[in-house]
Amino acid sequence: MTSKATPTYAQAAAPPAKGKNGHQAKGPASASSVAVVSVQVFVKSPPPLPQAVRRFFASRTTFEPHPEALKIAAHFPDIAASVLREANCSLPLSFTCTVNDKGSVSLLGTNLHTPASAYTPYFTPLTSRLNKASPIGNSPWDIFKPA
Repeated sequence: MTSKATPTYAQAAAPPAKGKNGHQAKGPASASSVAVVSVQVFVKSPPPLPQAVRRFFASRTTFEPHPEALKIAAHFPDIAASVLREANCSLPLSFTCTVNDKGSVSLLGTNLHTPASAYTPYFTPLTSRLNKASPIGNSPWDIFKPA
């Protein structure tokens, strides 16, 4: 008499693995039958700050146009960067500068994610250098403030 072994529950429940031609597969899965899944994660960067949050300005004690407004607008971003470099500032050093018809100087940080408030510790040295670089006699610039 021959005895037949009864399959275990796991063997009975699992269907036999089939190969390419519908025959039962033999041995471990080959490298060609292993699926590789790559997942790309996109991290959304924060939205850029509005210009008003990135701008700071210095007004004059008397509101009148400055005779060298274009010269100040052209050169003060470089002067501001040198002041910040001398102070070992680790913030971005790139700005645009405008001088309005009342003589106020505005600096706009070109880095879209750095607020003007980050430059607050440097407002006094920046104002001092502005007053030295473009002296205007009895109407100096007040200390910079965020817009």
